[in-house]
Amino acid sequence: MSTIRETYWVSGPILNLDPLILSGWSMCYNDKYAVRSASGSKFPITDSLNYQCNKQKLLLACRPVGAPTFTLAAMGMRSDVLFNCRSAEKCTHLANGVGWYYSSTHSWGFVNGTDSVFRDKCDKLTDKNSNLRLCWQPAVGEGGYRRGTAKPLNYNSTWERTIWHAN
Repeated sequence: MSTIRETYWVSGPILNLDPLILSGWSMCYNDKYAVRSASGSKFPITDSLNYQCNKQKLLLACRPVGAPTFTLAAMGMRSDVLFNCRSAEKCTHLANGVGWYYSSTHSWGFVNGTDSVFRDKCDKLTDKNSNLRLCWQPAVGEGGYRRGTAKPLNYNSTWERTIWHAN
């Protein structure tokens, strides 16, 4: 008799998440914050979303390269995680306890619940929940930007960003 395990699911941003507990999830993308696209090409994450990260649920996370746990992560339904805010500076979409924002030409990330953002490309606000903010820049020539209070990390090779997906 086989045991069916439910997909791990929690709300809100998560600190110090052990990926070993992510039943039902698999990694579909991983690179360093310093990775940027070359002029005239699409950003690797944008391409991966269409081909490798194609399931119903997405999880965004970051950690120091080689660390066993994710420093910061959040999960949501694909349509929420990819809610298109275009270039609106204060746009977020509340779902699963997370304020999501996305634009393939501006920035992609999350904040805690209904916290405000100021996306001058990436979210630059500093407040009581700064440790629960993540922002990547999927525009040509840009890399990752923020993990919690640490910013700018655009050229940082010691931090990695990762996307996991699940049905």
